[in-house]
Amino acid sequence: MEDMSCERFVDLMGDYVERVLPSDERPPMDAHLLVCRQCRELLADYKRIPKVVRRVTNVTMPLNVQARLRRLLSGAWRSRS
Repeated sequence: MEDMSCERFVDLMGDYVERVLPSDERPPMDAHLLVCRQCRELLADYKRIPKVVRRVTNVTMPLNVQARLRRLLSGAWRSRS
């Protein structure tokens, strides 16, 4: 098994996390993680991204905007009928 570089690890990291990496690529990734602290930390950060994005984009629409949107959409719906 050939040693994996950090650059190659980063190139394949998304597929590794999504579990779509070809089966022959996974063992070198796992082996690299055992010896490379930087890539372990990078992988941990990468895995946290969806949680962070959900947290910062979880915005509640103000009630007055919700009401205006409902009126607009119901008017558009009625005009189509």
